[in-house]
Amino acid sequence: MTHTAHSPLPQKAIVTLSDELLADGLSALRWRLRDLVMDGVCLVVIDISDVEQIESTLLAALLDTHRVCRQRGGGVVIRHADRKAADLLRRTGLDRVFKVEDDS
Repeated sequence: MTHTAHSPLPQKAIVTLSDELLADGLSALRWRLRDLVMDGVCLVVIDISDVEQIESTLLAALLDTHRVCRQRGGGVVIRHADRKAADLLRRTGLDRVFKVEDDS
């Protein structure tokens, strides 16, 4: 299941991901993120509290979104990263690309 919430200014959207959604592939998610950015959202908060494992294809989609958001003065925030996810982001250096909000 995925849920998107918008806030007024600055243009921010919160996208809640789940293993169920990601099991169907990332095509729909990529389009949703693209549409959000095209609609003016410059800060995308990705809630991964319901995601067991982060795959490289998900990271690639988030990096694409982050690149476009940065051009507009925003970025991508990873919210509710558990220890495993936070360690992965740290090992890959992506904790310096994304703002990471962990569960602790």
